[in-house]
Amino acid sequence: MKDNRLFVFLLALSIIPFFTFAEEKLPAKKGEVQILIVGLNDNIRSNYYYDASIAEETGINADSVVKKFNTIIAKNIAEALPKSACKFIAENNQSTHEELADKIEFHGEGENCNSSLSKISVDTYREVLNKENAKYLLVINQHYLKRQEQPMRTVFHIVSYTLYDQDQKEVLNGNQFFTSMKLESAEKIKQISRKSTAKIASSIARTLEL
Repeated sequence: MKDNRLFVFLLALSIIPFFTFAEEKLPAKKGEVQILIVGLNDNIRSNYYYDASIAEETGINADSVVKKFNTIIAKNIAEALPKSACKFIAENNQSTHEELADKIEFHGEGENCNSSLSKISVDTYREVLNKENAKYLLVINQHYLKRQEQPMRTVFHIVSYTLYDQDQKEVLNGNQFFTSMKLESAEKIKQISRKSTAKIASSIARTLEL
């Protein structure tokens, strides 16, 4: 009986370190550069749609529209370049979100949108990046829904983004867009935004020469 208890105890000790290791952030492989993606709060704007109509037409719960849009764009970017040394981390940690996204401001709309890290101390900023083993921060500044009626009804989804280095210096600012005839479901948005999000990922990889 004692031998059985000793075996179970030793087995438990061997398993515990494994689960502890699994929860840790893995360091980047040699030659890889990790980039943390953060989508800002309340960053959906439009020249036509308002919050309730966006929720109604997309079928997304009104309280989840911003998070859903940011998640779709972030995950598409993260999956765009599987063979590149440029590795994107689609942020899903609540504490990371509170430390960064809650304090980042954006200004302007559509193609003229940008963000600012002025309310985040350099020490806090670096601490968050280090925690995620990231060297850069990619901010999804805004998702602008521009509807036009002529020559045919079209919705332009303009995604604005800014890339920052470890010193909070802006490395790249830009935007990409994709179109639809109307506001689509989350699954459809994920599909039709792949080409544009891949362009964002490729532009960043070229800028960083990766």
